[in-house]
Amino acid sequence: MAVKLGKMKGAGPYYGKSLDELNASLGWSPEEEREIERYCEKIHRNIKEEEMTPMERFKATMEGKERDRLLVEPFFHVSYAVRTLDGFADAIKTVDGYVYPKLTVKAHLATTARYKFDRMFCGPLSYGEELFGCDSMLIENGNPVHEGEMPIKTVEDLEGLEAPDPTKHGMFAQYLWFCQEMRRIFDKYELSGVMPIEGSFCEGPDGFACSHMMGYNQYLKSLRKNPELCKKAAHLASEWLIKLGIAVNTLGKVDFSYMCSVVGMYPIKGTEWIAEEYARIGKAVSAAINVPIIHAWAFNGAIDWLDELLKAGALAKDSFEGAICTGDLTDYTILNDFLQKNNLYGCYSPSDKLLVTGPASEIEKEIKGRCDAAKKIPNNRCTIGVGPIDYYVTPENLDITVAAARKYGKM
Repeated sequence: MAVKLGKMKGAGPYYGKSLDELNASLGWSPEEEREIERYCEKIHRNIKEEEMTPMERFKATMEGKERDRLLVEPFFHVSYAVRTLDGFADAIKTVDGYVYPKLTVKAHLATTARYKFDRMFCGPLSYGEELFGCDSMLIENGNPVHEGEMPIKTVEDLEGLEAPDPTKHGMFAQYLWFCQEMRRIFDKYELSGVMPIEGSFCEGPDGFACSHMMGYNQYLKSLRKNPELCKKAAHLASEWLIKLGIAVNTLGKVDFSYMCSVVGMYPIKGTEWIAEEYARIGKAVSAAINVPIIHAWAFNGAIDWLDELLKAGALAKDSFEGAICTGDLTDYTILNDFLQKNNLYGCYSPSDKLLVTGPASEIEKEIKGRCDAAKKIPNNRCTIGVGPIDYYVTPENLDITVAAARKYGKM
């Protein structure tokens, strides 16, 4: 068995180093430590403004207990965090955060402090663009992208391939260092007891196979013409996601994590087997860790898969404990009723497009609707999401969104 990596153009000096190597080589100057200290002081001041700490709110949510308001869960990536660190000067670029991991840490502290978020979100640095042989590259203001053709076209292309090691391959050692360093900082500045850290192990077995192994066109065509190829690709992707999920939650030392997916992208009939792959990931990761893991869905068609995922065990206490839905999932009330009926976690986020365009009245209306749904049953396990926060969201619109979530999320 072998790991087959493509090239990552423009990856920088820390790419390809193991987690042990990064731990040995990355440190902070006294000036940087002061900067970090100031961000942590601001986060503490934010927390003291309210009745409960974010950690108390988080624990009450996961246990289905009484709380002051809904937990506000923002989903922002390096692109937006760097903009905040940069003061929207258009000087520091997204790629700088990918190349220099310390910038990513500082940017996320700055963003969490600036917008009074309820938890530290350690979003992905990479989705695994080069992990199974596709050449990829970093771009100035966005996630890594593919360069060239997808590597998997036949079942034979999968033979002998092994799932990579997240502590050694691609950008994932950098990601794990980012999570670990955030925990070290939270411990040092006494934030670990008052604010949760959320991690990510994206992007689902079929989504990974679509995005980084076969390409969407080939995968969707092969679901009809060569389903065995899709099954084998998704199964190998599951092996990778299990490794990554365990690493994020144990080595990364997060309080909970999510896995984004493409559930609902295609019809159930004839593809029911993918629910078993999701259950395989959820059960394997959950058995190895002691913190919750969650699905994240964007396709409205995910509604059609709810019973199938529940039956397969992909939604369960010993698997994925619920779902995050973005603003593209418009039938969120149906999802909400299902999750609350089955005592599962639910997070409901407005459209990323709405956060860009506004106006404030529409943002408030959308937030209120999702908060009202989340509060339908007292002391349920629901939160209000914000994002994914687009690169072009203005600070004013994000302030409006967070304020509305706090206002309408009061229990």
